[in-house]
Amino acid sequence: MSHGYATYGDDPEFTQEYEVPDVADPTRRDLDELFAAVDGLREADDRLVQDVADLSERLESGSAHGQQDRLDQLGRQLERLQQQVRVLERAVRVSDGVPQVNLDDVGPETRALAAEAARWDDLHKELVTKEQRARYAEEIAHLDAVRAALSRCDADLREVIGVLAATDRSSRARGDAESSLRALTTRRRTLLDEEIPAATSAADQARLALREADAVEARVVPQLERAERAWHDLQVRLRTRITDALGSNALLPTWFGHALGVAPPSGTSGDAWIRTAASVLAYRVTFGVTDQALPLGPPAGEGADTTERRWTWRARLESELDDLAL
Repeated sequence: MSHGYATYGDDPEFTQEYEVPDVADPTRRDLDELFAAVDGLREADDRLVQDVADLSERLESGSAHGQQDRLDQLGRQLERLQQQVRVLERAVRVSDGVPQVNLDDVGPETRALAAEAARWDDLHKELVTKEQRARYAEEIAHLDAVRAALSRCDADLREVIGVLAATDRSSRARGDAESSLRALTTRRRTLLDEEIPAATSAADQARLALREADAVEARVVPQLERAERAWHDLQVRLRTRITDALGSNALLPTWFGHALGVAPPSGTSGDAWIRTAASVLAYRVTFGVTDQALPLGPPAGEGADTTERRWTWRARLESELDDLAL
């Protein structure tokens, strides 16, 4: 089996002057051995896949009791075999001179886009939320409410005073009016001395906070828009970089194969695949991940704040990768 390598020694007209040195023979033997190893692993992989399928069918039919552990073991063996196949296939392609592409080597302009896009979260945190703005509006509206309560209290007082002026001192209506007068007087004093001053102070602070929020928004929103444009441009660049690498049949990085395989799936899931691939590469570029085995680099260390953007983004990507594996 030559695998495309010419065997010049079989040509009777091939002279000693142009003979290939003996050092090439071990190389061809190594390649043949790699191809044979891959073929053997593929055959073992196929047999193991069939074993797993048969055992799963028996489990579903209820004809195999106590076989779940065996199924789990076969699943782990299958995963290891598939990993070995990928490693050997990569070694064969490298030995065969297939060019390798470094997706992480994006250049300074793309890294600048990633840095600009990464500002979005911190910028967005500077904005006052809709919920906080609503609370400020409630504080302002509360001042109007207590002022309206004072107006109603004054109107009730005028009515009570009119009753007192028009009734006899010994009548029951006058006694009720006197009780109302005392209550309304106390209520009016509470409004003037406590509730209105407190509501006025809170409303003034709310108005000031809203003015500051408007100023921050005027400053931050244009920067947010630039960060959003940078993210869009970054995604387009990285998506194009990945699709160009796929189209060139170059050897993709190990981390890429571990996370996403070697090609997008067929059908509608292909678009989700390429979006996730571009986002994983964006994560690596943004945080300077260079690990060639782990697509997202090492996990958060003990004591790390997992609410930080890096780790929340990582969690979303891990979920998306899990969905692609279903």
